[in-house]
Amino acid sequence: MSPTTPVLECAGIRASYGPMQVLFDVSLTVGQGEMVALMGPNGVGKSTLLKVVGGLLRPTAGTVRLNGVDVTGVATRKRVEQGLCQVVGQSAFGSLTVAENLTMHGFTATDRRWAREAVEAALGVFPRLNARRNQQASTLSGGERQMLAIAKAIVAEPKVLVIDEFSLGLAPVVVGGLMDLLRRLNERGAAVLLVEQSVNVALSLVDRAYMMEKGEIIAEERAAELAANPDRIRALMLGGHAEVAR
Repeated sequence: MSPTTPVLECAGIRASYGPMQVLFDVSLTVGQGEMVALMGPNGVGKSTLLKVVGGLLRPTAGTVRLNGVDVTGVATRKRVEQGLCQVVGQSAFGSLTVAENLTMHGFTATDRRWAREAVEAALGVFPRLNARRNQQASTLSGGERQMLAIAKAIVAEPKVLVIDEFSLGLAPVVVGGLMDLLRRLNERGAAVLLVEQSVNVALSLVDRAYMMEKGEIIAEERAAELAANPDRIRALMLGGHAEVAR
């Protein structure tokens, strides 16, 4: 893989649920060591794109590449083997304790020392999880299961981490700690694609941002430049196309 090859690339993605087309020629890239946000109002196709990236939904057109390799027709487990990790929902092994769930995910990391450190670091960010580290995951609340899902992904040390609404339902102090942990993971070489409703959280974390509306990418911005233009953010997040804010 060349240094300029994106670790994640979606090109011309079209996707449908039955007869209803949801994505229209969506293209985006995430470079090596880069953090990128995918933003937009609810219902514009962000989660559908993540299903395509993870192999849970086959696109009707377009390609998905991981580290320069076309994985459009590749099973989800093979994408995981290539370093893709997605945080979507609150899945966990209910019969295992919190600590066991985290430790299990550490087995996929190549750096064993990092895996051990990451378990404790993740528990340090989430005091509620730490207090329940010996408790079965099936007994956790919905918010606690969300914390565990995020913590597991971090422990796995992925090459590409895709997160859907990582701050949803979490207290600001927890979100701040999680952002620090994501930055640490990014510094170790992981690229991040973040779907996030909180504009402030997303733009303070990422390098670039894509804006979606009605199944299309309508703008691509440097995060710092977008953060400095509140009127443009408002127009794009309210469903306006890129030209209305120029």
